[in-house]
Amino acid sequence: MVCLLWGYSKSHRLKKTFYTRSGQFLTDKEGNIVSSSGLYLYGYQPNSDSTNVTDVIGPLKEPPSPMPPNRTSNAFLSVNLDARGSIVPAEVKRGEATLTNVLNTDDPETYSHIQQFPLYDKLGRQHSVTMYFRRVEPRIYDVYVNVDGQIFAPAPDGEVIKVNMPDSKTELPESSLDAATTTGKKGPVPVARFGFSEGKLVKIGGPSLTSDELKDITPAQASGLSMQFLLVPPAPENPLDIKDPNLLLSDEIAFKLDFSGTTNFASAFEVKRNEQDGYAAGSLTGLSVDDKGILRGQFTNGRTLVAGAIQLATFKGLGGLREVSNNTYEATQQSGDAIVGRAADSIFGSIRSNSVEEANTDMAGELVRLMVQQRNYQANAQSIRTQVEILSVTIDVTR
Repeated sequence: MVCLLWGYSKSHRLKKTFYTRSGQFLTDKEGNIVSSSGLYLYGYQPNSDSTNVTDVIGPLKEPPSPMPPNRTSNAFLSVNLDARGSIVPAEVKRGEATLTNVLNTDDPETYSHIQQFPLYDKLGRQHSVTMYFRRVEPRIYDVYVNVDGQIFAPAPDGEVIKVNMPDSKTELPESSLDAATTTGKKGPVPVARFGFSEGKLVKIGGPSLTSDELKDITPAQASGLSMQFLLVPPAPENPLDIKDPNLLLSDEIAFKLDFSGTTNFASAFEVKRNEQDGYAAGSLTGLSVDDKGILRGQFTNGRTLVAGAIQLATFKGLGGLREVSNNTYEATQQSGDAIVGRAADSIFGSIRSNSVEEANTDMAGELVRLMVQQRNYQANAQSIRTQVEILSVTIDVTR
C-alpha cells in the first residue's frame, strides 16, 4: 500500500488536486507549507485554541509568531515538608534580651524550607514568588509569601491575600529583620498556617490554628487546600519613575495557589509538583510531525501549538496515477478516486519524520541469491568448456 499527500495549486490558476510521495516541504513568505514545486500541503485544520485538529480540510500553515503571552491564573505547588525538622522557636535570646524570632531571609535558622515558582503578567513579564515554610508546632507550619524579592505578603484581609507592590517612592528594607508590614509589626507575618494529619495537609487556616483543632480531621476530610492572591501594581505619579522596571507588575495578577498533595512525612524536602498556567511570549523555532501526522509549532517559551494534521490518500489502482512532474501525480480513471484519511488510522500507515524512505529490497537475501547464481554460472561455463574440448578431440581423431 502506498500512502499519499495531497496539495493545491499555489497560483490558484489551476484549482486541481495533486498527490505526492515526497516528504520534503518548505514554507512560503505567508507561512503556508508548500512543496518544492509550489503546491500547498492540505490537511486537517487546527481548532480555535490550537490544541487539537478538526475535520475541516484546508491548506496547512505554520502557527503565527510571536505567540502572545498568557497571564497566570492558577498555580499548583505540592511539596513534602520534612517531619524530622526541628521546630523554629518563637523567641530567641540576644544577650540578656529575649526577642521575637522573626523570619529573616538572610538567616536559614528562622525558617524550615523554601520554594519558588514563577508568575507571568499580561505582557509576559516573569515574576518570582517565594514560599517560606516555618515549623512552629509538630503538625503546623507558618507560610510566608515574598514577591519578586521585594515585599512580603501581609496578613490576609478576608479570603483574598492582597499584595500592594512597591513603587519608586517605597523604601524597601535591606533586611527582613527590620521589615515593616501593613500590620505595623516588625518582620514579615505569615499569610496562613498549614495543618497536617497523618502526614497529609488537611487544613489551611489563619495564624491562630493549633494542633488541637486537627485532632478530629482526617485526610479524607481535607478541603479548601488553596489560597487566593491579588498582586496590585504600583501607580507612581510618573510611570517612568520606577526603580526596576523588570520587577514591577504591568497589571493586576489574580491567581489561585493550590497546595493539594502537600505532605509532612519523615523524608527529605521534596517538590512533587510546581506548575502554573502562565507563560511568556515566544517566537516560532520550528515545526515537527509525529507518527499520526499532527503538525506542531515549537516556540522559544517551551510551548507548542497544533498547526493541523497531514491528510493521507491511497488508491485502489495505484499504477493508474499519472505523473505530472517529479514525484507529483494526479488521479485518473484507471487509479480511481482517492481514499483519504489520517495517519495510523484504518488502512493508512504512520508517518516517520526526519527519515528517508528506503528500498524494500532484502539485501542479505539478494546477496545470497547472487552468490548462488554466480556458482551456477561458473558450473555451466565449466560444463560448456568441457564439451568444447571433447568436441575438439573428436574432430582431431576423425582427421
